[in-house]
Amino acid sequence: APVLLGDALEGEARELGTVMAGIAKAVARHGTPAAPPAVLISGGETTVTVGETTPGRGGRNTEFLLSLALALNGHPSIAAVAADTDGIDGTEDAAGAIIGPNFPRAAARQGIDTRRMLEMHDSFTVFDQLDSLVVTGPTLTNVNDFRAIVIRGPNNSRL
Repeated sequence: APVLLGDALEGEARELGTVMAGIAKAVARHGTPAAPPAVLISGGETTVTVGETTPGRGGRNTEFLLSLALALNGHPSIAAVAADTDGIDGTEDAAGAIIGPNFPRAAARQGIDTRRMLEMHDSFTVFDQLDSLVVTGPTLTNVNDFRAIVIRGPNNSRL
């Protein structure tokens, strides 16, 4: 079941990641706002406020996705993609990235401190090391950022 959450979601990328994780877990646990299998679809352009920190590599889509992954903590029924439709997330050569339930284990095996990387705004490096980047090359169009969070139904064996 597609759940369209809007094409104008804004705010801090990491905060939206946490909020979207809560919605995805509500779908998985309670079947609201839709029963699984479902996909939460949203667009809009978030922001990343760096502050005094010397930033690492990445953009708003990979930062959103890293925050989402941390909040989901390997939820067995949820996977997601976040990407910029122009093919470039921030200043990097990737449009975005993907995550699945194995994200925490994969990061741990690589020795990646994902919370620290989020604090350093270094989400690109995380997904690059996990070979989870979405690389399309420039699309020569900039419609919006795109996010899809897939929640597996009880009878689906894999994501």
